[in-house]
Amino acid sequence: MALQVKRGLAAAVAAITPVAGEPVWATDTKILYLGDGATAGGVQVGGSGAAVSRVFLVNNFLCPAPGTEWTPTIKGVELAANKTSAKFWIPLDFLKIGDIITTYKIVGDAVKVAGDTVTFDCKLVQVNKADPITTTDITSGGIVQVAADGNFDVAANCDDTTVATDKQYLLECVGTNSNVSTTEHITVIGVEITVTRL
Repeated sequence: MALQVKRGLAAAVAAITPVAGEPVWATDTKILYLGDGATAGGVQVGGSGAAVSRVFLVNNFLCPAPGTEWTPTIKGVELAANKTSAKFWIPLDFLKIGDIITTYKIVGDAVKVAGDTVTFDCKLVQVNKADPITTTDITSGGIVQVAADGNFDVAANCDDTTVATDKQYLLECVGTNSNVSTTEHITVIGVEITVTRL
């Protein structure tokens, strides 16, 4: 025996005040409401429906030439001395359509001594379905370049970017090390991505 509850489009549900305990189903939004006898449309069951900000820790790296440029290690990914404009990528494959990327913070360590040069850059990139496939740098999606010795924890407050169909998102990272002391290197342990999710 099937149980059916009062139902209708969200606009129609919002126009009624269900009695206390009466369930109402919005067929277009797939949201269930429960009447309290006073609230128009009832009270949403299972949460407020408001967007929630979440921080995701990401440490999966795509290295095009491991062992010769950026190399995965137990600590993350590392660039040894005497490398110029070496790239790796951090795919953001946990995202859902409709998520809003608001900020990210990349974490790691740069090691250098007097005379050494170390630089590290990172930017948020959108890969677009097209023929041929294209990429778009997200506005304000780049960090301030890391060039000093020591741990770094650098944030980028990119323009809010809504995840869309037929697009992929990743961080593109580029590092350069001199070969003066031969001890200079860069290690990236991961990134903290702040996403607003419904």
